[in-house]
Amino acid sequence: MPAQQLHLFKPAKPLLLRFGAEFFRAIPAKPGVYIMGGEAERILYVGQSKNLRRRLASYKNARPDRCARKIIRLVHSVRSIVWEECGSPENARLKENELLRIHRPKFNRVNTYPQAYRFIGIERANEKLVFRLLNDANATGNIFGAFKSGCARAYASLLRLLWTTRQQPLSPFDFPAPLLAAKPPREYFVPIEARTSDWTELMEKFFAGESDVLLAALANALPKSETICAFQRNLHLNDLEILTEFFEHGPKRNRSLREHHGLREPLIAKEQLDDLLITAVRKS
Repeated sequence: MPAQQLHLFKPAKPLLLRFGAEFFRAIPAKPGVYIMGGEAERILYVGQSKNLRRRLASYKNARPDRCARKIIRLVHSVRSIVWEECGSPENARLKENELLRIHRPKFNRVNTYPQAYRFIGIERANEKLVFRLLNDANATGNIFGAFKSGCARAYASLLRLLWTTRQQPLSPFDFPAPLLAAKPPREYFVPIEARTSDWTELMEKFFAGESDVLLAALANALPKSETICAFQRNLHLNDLEILTEFFEHGPKRNRSLREHHGLREPLIAKEQLDDLLITAVRKS
């Protein structure tokens, strides 16, 4: 167990100095949301808790040797704290999501910008199969989503794996540059062959959250490991791992949300996704 940092002087408690102990004692020990503001009434942070008094007391007593730097920067910047009681912890989380979408506070990251969520489209066009990474669902073909962070990485992994199964490259230098770029191509074409319909069905079931058989099909169709270099082998393994994780936290989870909430539409709106996750089926 690491020794605690010794201080010549007691660490400052800026929130306690600024608001006083009586302020924190008056906070209700009930579910709710809280908003921390800074200079010029700028909203710095939005949070929620099933016990507002306990949660805000943790900020009041924040110490540099026990808290993340982000928390210490936050408590030194706060000039106002307001809260709102909610009827239940679930209502508090829903209210928090609403406030995060509206204000996008400086010290929050998660659930602040659903506009960044993505859709994936698959369409047959002439003699090609077209893949699209979409900002919205206004496109032709089969559209799936919305998906949260990780969608673009999974999309890029799928394109690389599909290209590899067709071309069977023996060197990473054979890959098209767009498939190895930091940002994947927003649109990519695969020529249609005799077995393309089989792959299309597997991909549609994958993105609909119905089946992950696509992963085994891709793995079996890749070049044999003894014929390729370590870099390429690790690239394939990493891409399969990314797709596996994406299926669990993207398509499969979306399917569960639609079934739990009785949604008839195949797509979930970006602004709806985070709220549905709060009221999802809890694991027993």
